[in-house]
Amino acid sequence: MTKHAAFLDRDGTLVRDPGYLARASDVALLPGAGEAIRRLNESGVRVIVVTNQSGIGRGYYSEADFKSVQAEIDRQLKTEGARIDATYFCPHDPTLHKCECRKPGLELYRRAEHEQGVQTAGSWFVGDRAHDVSPAEALGGHGLLVAGPDGTFDEPVPAGSERVEDLASAVDRILGSVTPRGRPFQVAVLVSGSGSNLQALIDRFSDPAVLPRVEICLVISSRPDNRALERAKAAGIPTAVVPDDEGSEEWMTERLEACGAQLVVLAGYMRLIPRGLVAAWSGRMLNVHPALLPAFGGKGMYGQRVHEAVLESGTQVTGVTVHLVDEEYDQGPVVAQWSVPVVEGDDADALAARVLKVEHRLLPSVVAAVAEGTCLLGPDGARWIEPLASGEDRLREIT
Repeated sequence: MTKHAAFLDRDGTLVRDPGYLARASDVALLPGAGEAIRRLNESGVRVIVVTNQSGIGRGYYSEADFKSVQAEIDRQLKTEGARIDATYFCPHDPTLHKCECRKPGLELYRRAEHEQGVQTAGSWFVGDRAHDVSPAEALGGHGLLVAGPDGTFDEPVPAGSERVEDLASAVDRILGSVTPRGRPFQVAVLVSGSGSNLQALIDRFSDPAVLPRVEICLVISSRPDNRALERAKAAGIPTAVVPDDEGSEEWMTERLEACGAQLVVLAGYMRLIPRGLVAAWSGRMLNVHPALLPAFGGKGMYGQRVHEAVLESGTQVTGVTVHLVDEEYDQGPVVAQWSVPVVEGDDADALAARVLKVEHRLLPSVVAAVAEGTCLLGPDGARWIEPLASGEDRLREIT
C-alpha cells in the first residue's frame, strides 16, 4: 500500500483556470505541470485530484462535460509521461446545497483514503486557494499554497501550510521529504570529533532489511584527523574534509548536492554553518544538542561545558534536543526532546555518559521518522504525524 499521496487542486494549480472550465478545447496545462506530475509518479507518490465543480450544480455545464475536460487533462499529461491516479469532485452549488464534499470539507479526502489505499496523515495538500490546503491541518498533512497567475497568494495562509511558487516548487518540497521507490533515503552527516552519534546512525541503518531504508551517502568532517572519519571509512561511507579557506560554503554545497542528500545531520559538528548553506537547506538540516534547549545552548556550549553548566545550575533535569539548524548556534526550531535526570553525586563525566546514551537513541529515531514521513520538516519547524516514543520512553514532541 502506498502510504502517502499528493492531493492536488485542479483549476489554477494543474491547469489554467478560465472560470468554470467546461470545454475540452479550453484545457491548458500550466507550465511545468506535466513534468511535476511525472516526477511524483516516478517517486511512488499517488497523485489524487480533489476539485470543487459547482458549475455542474449551477447548470453551467454537465457532468459529462466535466468528464470530457478530465479526459483531455489525462491525454495531455500522458503526452508528458504523467498520470493522475484518481479524481474526486464535488458537483454541488454551495448556495443551494450544504455538503461535506465541497472543499474545505473532508468527505472526498476520506473517500480517497478508503478507496485508494493511502493515508491522509502525512500526505500533501496542494492548491491555489486557502480552502484547497486547509484540510491538511485537520487530516494531519502538510499544505502547500501555490501562487495565482499574478504571483500573489490567497489569504490568509492556513495554519500548518506554507507558500510555494507553483506546482513544480510544491513537488520539489514534497520530494525533499519522500524517498523514490527502490532508493534509500539519503542522509549526509557533518562531524568534528569522535563520531559516536555517527556510529549510532550507522548501527541503526546498516541493515538493509530495517525499515525505513536510510543510507548515509557522505560524511563531511571539519578536521582531517578524528575518530569519526575512521568510523565512516570502516563502514564504507564516502568522506570529505572541509577546506580551511573562504570557499568552504561553495565546496560544501557542491558535495551535498552531488551526493543526493535529502537531509543533513550535524552529529558533533563544531563549526557554524555558513548562512548561504543554512538558507539552501532550510528545513532539511538537523543538529543534536546535549541539553534541553533553549537552556544551556549557544556559542561555546558544547561537550563537557554543557554538562558542567547543568551541574553548576543545580537543575534536576537535563536532556537531549534535536533541532533544525538556523544561522545561530542552537537557535533553530526544536524537533524533539528527551529528558534525562541529573542524579545526586553526578560529575560531568557521569552525566555526559547518561545523556549520550539518549543521544544515540533519539537522533536515529528522528532521522527514521523523517525518512518514513511520520515527522514532516519545514523551515518553521516540524509536524509529528505519529508518536516517536513508546512504552516508558517518554518523548516530549514539539510542534
